[in-house]
Amino acid sequence: MQFKHTTLGLAVFASLFGTSAAFAQDDIETISVIGARQPIELSRLSASVSVIDRAEIENSGAISLSDLLRGLPGVSISQDGVKGSQTQVRLRGSEANHVLVLVDGVEINNLNDGAVNFAHVNLDNVEQIELLRGPQSALWGSGAVGGVLAITTRQGTQQTKGGARVEVGEDSSAKVAANVSGAANAFTYALSASHFSTAGQNISAQGNERDGYRNNELSAKLTWNISEYSKLLTQIRHQDTYNEFDGSDQNTGLPADADYYSDSLASSGMIEWHYQPVDSIWQQRIGFHFNKNEIVTVDSFGGENNSNRQKWFWQNDFNYANDSRASLAVEHVEEEFNQKGTAFSAAYDPNQHQENDITSLVADIAHKASDSLSLNASVRHDNSDNFDNALSYRAGASFLFWQSAKLYASLGKAVKNPTFIERFGFYPGSFVGNPSLIPEESKSLELGIELPIFSDWHTGVNLFHSKLKNEIDGNAELPNYVYTAVNKDTKSNQDGIEWSLSGSLADLSIDLSYSYLDASEEVNQTANQPPKEQIEVRRARHQANLTLNYGFWENKANIYVQANYQGTRVDNFFSPIDYKSVPVSLSAATIVNASLTFRPDQHWTFALRAENLFDHDYEEVVGYQRQGRTAYLSAGYQF
Repeated sequence: MQFKHTTLGLAVFASLFGTSAAFAQDDIETISVIGARQPIELSRLSASVSVIDRAEIENSGAISLSDLLRGLPGVSISQDGVKGSQTQVRLRGSEANHVLVLVDGVEINNLNDGAVNFAHVNLDNVEQIELLRGPQSALWGSGAVGGVLAITTRQGTQQTKGGARVEVGEDSSAKVAANVSGAANAFTYALSASHFSTAGQNISAQGNERDGYRNNELSAKLTWNISEYSKLLTQIRHQDTYNEFDGSDQNTGLPADADYYSDSLASSGMIEWHYQPVDSIWQQRIGFHFNKNEIVTVDSFGGENNSNRQKWFWQNDFNYANDSRASLAVEHVEEEFNQKGTAFSAAYDPNQHQENDITSLVADIAHKASDSLSLNASVRHDNSDNFDNALSYRAGASFLFWQSAKLYASLGKAVKNPTFIERFGFYPGSFVGNPSLIPEESKSLELGIELPIFSDWHTGVNLFHSKLKNEIDGNAELPNYVYTAVNKDTKSNQDGIEWSLSGSLADLSIDLSYSYLDASEEVNQTANQPPKEQIEVRRARHQANLTLNYGFWENKANIYVQANYQGTRVDNFFSPIDYKSVPVSLSAATIVNASLTFRPDQHWTFALRAENLFDHDYEEVVGYQRQGRTAYLSAGYQF
């Protein structure tokens, strides 16, 4: 089976050896759900996109989203420990909270820090994953600086179907998942539930205490087809996670065994009405989205953070010419943040309630100038209660030539509002927020080319350059070793190349990619000296991935192997003596995951898989051990 990794490349003549693009065979491969305000063909996008379908998810056997994202070009992942530990994704050298994540169109980024813990995003109910690189704030709002990740869950169809799966593994790991979908009269529905738990392994290199993890998730989706031109869509997702973590040794500054844990509840959902008159160039959508997060942390300080985001929108779409379309939308967002904890004094009281409202106007156009040339443009104006008005934009063009080859270019500006933690957060004796922060701004340029080579082999390459200003630094020192957040008066730059190649040899599918990243930030020195360049932390300069998928025994059996190389990277170690950061180097690592799947008939599936097959010792955050070799065995039934 051919992989669906699709990287739309950049213009370099050496691209004859370039970016992977599994050219589409069906709708799920050819249509982007986030490249414009309306679904649009990938061939018309002036952007770099990767798509992973359900078949690859099942062949990989991966538990969490981060396991699959490691194989995509331009993605840097850092996990501070084992299963369930905080997992950050940096796209093209951007910050960890510069990737916007949508589940069925609903933003799930936590308002507290603006990020997503990718270790918590499991894959049991996921139908498709789409990663759109580059600045996308004009389309989707604050936070879409490095790109947007769209997750589409299982859809209801006229045919009733479902299944269940049980998996057991080392470290007392167990997983149970079930789903069912179908239709009843004018309604279609999809329901799913999953549970994963493990005793875990030790995060700290000292001691032998295990750090466990639990993840429970429920999801429901219902569509009411009111008439041939009107329908109502609803979706809700609820997740309950619990993960244990270690503290810090006051003598070494490194992780040490401790009975700390974090308990989180996350809920998101939406209700939308879609109206599309027959034989009309106009259609509209009206909807409401919500995203709530509650996090209770039990450590030496303790505390609780709650956030709630609600969005109302009205969008009008116009198909004004053959394959050309425009969208106009108005959005209103209300954000709330609550923090609870022990008040040490009137000046250092973490208990607070904060709010922010944002009203936005959005315009997007995808114009087909000819059979070969497509033009894309989008613009957004944000009016916020707490910040100055912000303008973000993106414009690009794509040109098709020579047997579906594509050349494209784009430029854009994105914004990221300060998070509530950065503005109002409080951690006794270590951090105090700064309410005077202003939004970060990033401008980016991208060029790409995508080429068919022969048969079903495809290649491409893309180049990008981004510059970030007003970057928020959460480690600005105050007196008495207390830190705060400030906007830097210097800039950071991200330059890179992403290359990949995909194809097949008989029953063996091959997906190969390489990424080069030069991410640096300017650091002020003493007076009368220009800023010096400093490498950004937790971003490898060199990354590569090889994924092999081999089907045999009349396609009843399948072997999936992913080898991921992360080059040397830099991280900051905070000295326990003066609490100042010291740059340290983290060694390069090649991690191999493998899965063997057997499907004796259309109903049963059995699988054996191993993570970190060769039991490589490595760290992605200084001092935090990553998961050692772990084996799992599963059985599933579908109807």
